[in-house]
Amino acid sequence: MNKQSGKLSDREIDEFGRQFSKRYIVKKRVNAILCFVIALCGTSAVLYSRFIFNNPLIDRLRYMTFWGTIFTSVISLISGIVCLMEAAKETEVTYRHVYFLRLSAATAELVIFSVVMFGLTPLVPDRPDVSSYPGIMMHLVIPIATVFSFLLNDAPLGKPRVEEPLKGTLLLAVYAVVMITVFRSGILPDEKAPYSFLDFENTSLLYRAACFAGVFGVGYLVSWLLMRLNMKLSWIWFFDIDRLKKKG
Repeated sequence: MNKQSGKLSDREIDEFGRQFSKRYIVKKRVNAILCFVIALCGTSAVLYSRFIFNNPLIDRLRYMTFWGTIFTSVISLISGIVCLMEAAKETEVTYRHVYFLRLSAATAELVIFSVVMFGLTPLVPDRPDVSSYPGIMMHLVIPIATVFSFLLNDAPLGKPRVEEPLKGTLLLAVYAVVMITVFRSGILPDEKAPYSFLDFENTSLLYRAACFAGVFGVGYLVSWLLMRLNMKLSWIWFFDIDRLKKKG
């Protein structure tokens, strides 16, 4: 480094570039592996539920957990392939809409995880499955892995605007619209409601409104928090070589 000017020398700049490139490739390859593991866990959990537990898939799709697992598995598989492409080209090749699909998956999984944890308390009548293989994968492993994958890999979009975290609740909104339509239209009877707040026959309007407001309120806050944390944590792979940059 030129001590008088405080600028990095050409040699130091080249070294910084080489170290950054190496770390970037490692970051993308590690995330590709994590994404493929998530996709494998999701696929195996769905197949286990279908063929070992003999649960009809159409019946399991009443649950947000299954929607989240299938959606997250597909997005993770695509993301893993993209990460390998990014590692090969040493550049980001994803777009804003892909970022928001990843955000939607991470938001849905973190909400699922939060609802499961809340469901284990005596405050609500729902009792989530956290003991079987599908339950462990869908309620614990996949949510945690998906959140870490998003936070530590995806290129941030900058400080989120007020409306942007709403895009992270996309899957929650689609699920809510479909399930409300299914139960209110009588396609499925109320006793098939997977969650108490979808049981329109046996719960009060106030309870259902509070649950929906809570889920979407938490979903929005989770989405916003994930975007903010992604800004801070996505560069953790480069924390040590970044000091060389700051010295200049």
